[in-house]
Amino acid sequence: MKNDLKQKFAHAQNYADAAVLCLCVAAALFVIWTFTGQWPWKGQAYNSYILQAQSWLEGRLDLGQNYSYLELAIFNGKYYVSFPPFPSYVMLPFVALGWDTCDGMIAFAFSLAAAVYAFKIAEHFGVEKKTAMFFALFLTIGSNWLMTAQNAWVWFIAQNMSFTLCLMAIYYALKNKAGLSLAFWACAVGCRPLTIMFIPVLLYLIYKAHMTEYPDDKITDIIKKRFTAVIPMVIIALSYMILNYARFGNITEFGHNYLPEFMRVETGQFSLSYIKENILSVVRLPEISDGKFVYPTADGMCMFLASPIFISYIVYTVRSFVKKTNTNKPLTVMIIIISILYIIALTAHKTMGGSHFGNRYTNDILPIVFLGLAAVLPENGKLVSLNYPLMIIGLALNLIGTVNYFI
Repeated sequence: MKNDLKQKFAHAQNYADAAVLCLCVAAALFVIWTFTGQWPWKGQAYNSYILQAQSWLEGRLDLGQNYSYLELAIFNGKYYVSFPPFPSYVMLPFVALGWDTCDGMIAFAFSLAAAVYAFKIAEHFGVEKKTAMFFALFLTIGSNWLMTAQNAWVWFIAQNMSFTLCLMAIYYALKNKAGLSLAFWACAVGCRPLTIMFIPVLLYLIYKAHMTEYPDDKITDIIKKRFTAVIPMVIIALSYMILNYARFGNITEFGHNYLPEFMRVETGQFSLSYIKENILSVVRLPEISDGKFVYPTADGMCMFLASPIFISYIVYTVRSFVKKTNTNKPLTVMIIIISILYIIALTAHKTMGGSHFGNRYTNDILPIVFLGLAAVLPENGKLVSLNYPLMIIGLALNLIGTVNYFI
């Protein structure tokens, strides 16, 4: 009886914690919407995914016409959405029911889920509850994620969804739910293709979780027991390939290479020649003009200023090596390597996110950086208070910067 009561209380507490996190995220977004008027139930200005879902329901793979204000791929005289299709998958049933402005509410739902799953990841590593809640909010409303979470424009909603889906993939990998983890990862790739680079981390987490439950198993045993876990992932991946081939005759082409801006240059969408210039955007500081800070609104600024949680991650990771704490060193090293390679891949892209506030491309690695941070955080909450100023700076900067950008 006592155990049942304790279990019910624990469940109630978990729901209460999730509600608090959701309210905090909603409050930050509400502040932005109050100034910008971009409420989630309103139609979005750049709604490529809605248009794509409508076209599919009408029996077309292309959009049927040009929309000059959108980034569209031009192939064989037809106009296509130039981004991976997963957000349209989510919107499709709602659009079929006649809800053509569902993208804003979908973006809002994914925003709330991001904080909840971040909290669950931190708790998995034994981080004290209040500390876990703090870092979940630090990751979300205290970072440049806030910029991409506050509306459903085609560029931002894909990043918002990928962010949450990556956190979900990480959480379910930690919980030894390989099928869910790989499926959510495949969904994330259908929002931001470079997240394909996260697969070594997920496979390692799945392996460690499996071995905790079945310590005597070999790799062949894991494959035999878990081979069905890849089926949802394979189905999702095949859907992308079939769609890409039907549109562009190439299973790996989502359409971005057929954007006019990339077709006009010999170096194309990706080139090592872009790195030298773009790497400066990763560390670029605001300028001072007439005694005021002027923040870059094209191709990004210093990632550590836009998302101070990167600083916390570096500090705690270095501390774990110096103090030789009992943490998972292979996981830590893997995350460091993948994060560096990811940034190199980002800077090899012709642009660094176009017009926006902060450095939104680097938001892509925040989920695995958070995993790395959660894995090295002291369980007793030591040194957490040192992160409060960073959290306040991140929240204030992204609130003000996002509002100013949109008004």
